[in-house]
Amino acid sequence: MTNSVEFFESWEHTLSSDFQRDGVAAESDFQWVTEANTITLDKGNSTLAVFNDDNTIAGVAVEHEIRLYDVHTSRLIQTLRGHAGTTVSSFAFQPGGRKLAVCFLRHDASSFWHLTALWDLDTRPPPSEHLSDAAEAAAAAAFAILAQHWPEDHLQSAELKEKVLKLVSKTQEAINIRDGLLIRGSIPSRPFSRDGRSLLHLPGGNSVSVLGVDTFTERFQLSGHTDLVTWVETSPDDKLVATCSFDQTVRIWSMETGDTIRVLEGVTNQAWRGAFSPDGHLVAVAEGNRLVHIWCIDTGELIRTLGGFNGWVRTLAFSPDNRHLTAGAGGGTLRVFDVESGECEQHWQIDVKTKPSAEAFLEVHDVQYSARGDLFFTTTDGRLFGYRASENRKWVLVDSKYQGVIFPHAVLSADGSKLVAALGSSVSVWHLA
Repeated sequence: MTNSVEFFESWEHTLSSDFQRDGVAAESDFQWVTEANTITLDKGNSTLAVFNDDNTIAGVAVEHEIRLYDVHTSRLIQTLRGHAGTTVSSFAFQPGGRKLAVCFLRHDASSFWHLTALWDLDTRPPPSEHLSDAAEAAAAAAFAILAQHWPEDHLQSAELKEKVLKLVSKTQEAINIRDGLLIRGSIPSRPFSRDGRSLLHLPGGNSVSVLGVDTFTERFQLSGHTDLVTWVETSPDDKLVATCSFDQTVRIWSMETGDTIRVLEGVTNQAWRGAFSPDGHLVAVAEGNRLVHIWCIDTGELIRTLGGFNGWVRTLAFSPDNRHLTAGAGGGTLRVFDVESGECEQHWQIDVKTKPSAEAFLEVHDVQYSARGDLFFTTTDGRLFGYRASENRKWVLVDSKYQGVIFPHAVLSADGSKLVAALGSSVSVWHLA
């Protein structure tokens, strides 16, 4: 069986269907997306980058650290360190505030788990070196004793300091959980409420916790799903919360009380991802049966079921004017639908017929719209795409070193003026003209 490395070694990207308007192919134009700055890392590889509210700071995830850079000068402002042996899997700046929600992934030979922290950018102490110092001292003491009994080459290969540091770090982790500085579980892609006062937390399983940001404690739980919750988000007006689950239901909850308001039905497979329309009247959910459903929140009516995909649909977004819904799927498919009519207005497709097994390795990720209506998304063959429908212009960034992995998230700024992407040893920031 072909693995991803073997597949992408000989893969050549071509499209069988591209963006167009009224039968006129979109023009390749690199003038509307221009590189504004490049942040070069002195060590480590970046896996995720996001802007703060006013686009002055770019947070960059590197292993168990988050590094804060000045967007305009590329100067490193601050380094926030998590526990050794973990990696940052996601993080987000608090809207209108000075806190940072961070999710860490820790794994060992047989299992993995997530941990969530909420850091205050103004009061968090400088990076502490005491764990590393303690590990070095303990390793040195152990080395001195063991050197009397073990050959030196065995001791050198034992990596004592690294192993002691992991042990000390896990002990500190347990203390932080006990003291309420860390909680087990993960955060969704949009973890904060729009007003920044609440934090959505996935403890694992069938429920969601809504935490108060000021106290980092649970206000209430959203309980009612009977299988894994895969998406949760607050409505644009912060009055509602929507969730979807592998139990084939979508639920609408009160953000004030946590009570269930509606249970939306019509999903026929595992539900993977959802999105609110910007006006808050609609919610869309993508499922594993290659379909997308749209409901009216006020009535609970299922108003559209959209298809035409080659694989699971796991990313979707409404346009800022509420008129279009774009969804990306496995098999290298992206479709743009007219919400009112349900018609597919754009079909973008990687040509998967050029190579056996292509459908299994190619997928569209990170579908998102800017505030002015520009569409961006990534693909697993190492590309970042943009399309400006109003001018029928397209843009692409190619970085072949990311073939075969989920391309590091490209994230738009809240005002839609900038785009940032983590590119391994560097982070690129683009300006949208």
